[in-house]
Amino acid sequence: MTNMNFSELQQYISKVTDYPSFIRENRVMVNRYLNTVLWFCILTGPAIAVGIKLGIFEVASYTTCFAISILMSIVAFLHRKIIKRWPYSKHVGLLALLAMELLIVFMVYNHIHIHITWFFIPLLGILFCETKLFIIILISNYVAMLIATWLISPYNAGISTSYSNATDYFINTILGYTIETIVMLVGGLTITNILINYFTVLISRNKESIENAERLKEQMTILFSMAEVYDNVNLIDLKSMTEMSLSDQSYNTHELDFEKHAHTKMNHLIKRQVSPDHLDRFLEFTNLRTLENRLKGKRFIYGEFINVETGWFRAQYINVESYENGVPYLVVYTVQNINMDKRREEDLIRISLTDELTQLFNRRSLDNDLAIYKNSALEEDFIIASIDINRLKAANDTLGHAAGDELIRATANCLTSVIQDSGKVYRTGGDEFTAIIHSHNIKAIDKEIRKKAAAWKGNYCDSLAISIGYAAHKDYPDVSVEELRKIADNIMYDEKTKYYQETGYERRGRR
Repeated sequence: MTNMNFSELQQYISKVTDYPSFIRENRVMVNRYLNTVLWFCILTGPAIAVGIKLGIFEVASYTTCFAISILMSIVAFLHRKIIKRWPYSKHVGLLALLAMELLIVFMVYNHIHIHITWFFIPLLGILFCETKLFIIILISNYVAMLIATWLISPYNAGISTSYSNATDYFINTILGYTIETIVMLVGGLTITNILINYFTVLISRNKESIENAERLKEQMTILFSMAEVYDNVNLIDLKSMTEMSLSDQSYNTHELDFEKHAHTKMNHLIKRQVSPDHLDRFLEFTNLRTLENRLKGKRFIYGEFINVETGWFRAQYINVESYENGVPYLVVYTVQNINMDKRREEDLIRISLTDELTQLFNRRSLDNDLAIYKNSALEEDFIIASIDINRLKAANDTLGHAAGDELIRATANCLTSVIQDSGKVYRTGGDEFTAIIHSHNIKAIDKEIRKKAAAWKGNYCDSLAISIGYAAHKDYPDVSVEELRKIADNIMYDEKTKYYQETGYERRGRR
């Protein structure tokens, strides 16, 4: 918005929805134009020089003209830098107006009198459309007039026969300025309030227009998309007790009679293909006698069922128009095939419960499965195993992550190939695995896992070492599943510690 002009401001007003936002953006424009005014103030010096040449300013000097142009050049340059840093600040605008006031004080002190210029500055302050800001500018302008008049009072009183001393000149001049300031205050406040009210009303109307346009756009989008998105669309009017299909574009209406039937003609056709397992629930959902109460105060309700021919579909009632108490009287009923969505949902669930590298179940899946056992008794053959890969970090550090991934996949293959139908294997961390096993012979399973691990050789690594801890329900019948898991972890860590002690390896890979 730093390059905003008046036409751009008009375009912005048509988009903003609150007055504070408008004021904030308006400051950017006003600050920019005040900077332009500061650059034009540089021409004050040459203009005064022309006046000196023509004898208009007899007391002023060319040095004063030069000083004015140089000082205003510096002020304009610094102001431009400041508005780039703080474009939305009202203090940046006050700085520009204060610089102009000081310019006029300097001119008056050097006997260059252009009285109307004093009131040009508060007039510029009205552009901010902020009452407090206008009053501050007017007060600072009045103070500047007091200072300038006081400075030139001795000189002007000395060259005039109308005043006996400097004080008489000062009082007489300031009384005039005071009256003019009061007039400027009343006029400026009036104009500022008119602008504030005007823009407030205009922005409020624009907000309503935007909301109405968005609402209309939303409604039109729904109407145009229904014919393409949904397999069937019905308009149900509970006032006139009619239904009308919007899908076939015939717009034929059919009467609804709750004494004879509680379902639409469309649902009588659909129920023939609904799965027997879902039929009762479908008929309950599409019961029009209870629809008003179920949809009261809601935008929509929906149910998902299975069509024996096409798969999953969603039936939905949308509350289009309702009474003041929220009871609907105009409802759109839609039917949409969601079989692909259901498959995608199943795939997403599978992905969320699966480890990408090993295709094993992940920690979330383990937590879900263990949650079942928190509220139910453990089976007699229930065993939880904790498995960890030894020296995985050493492989990653010395041979690269490809070697580490090879060890992780190898461990996963060893576990799944042995456990198979006896349970489920989960990868719960970088080198950590957990298994839920149902078996009365865990020693045989453990022996086979260790045998496969000992025989394994890979492309990057020539050996696989794992530590395993088991905790069986029959050995700890009084503990919970979480406590069993901790027991298995402790046994595994004991075995891991023993491995490093016996091999002489440190945890980070060195002997």
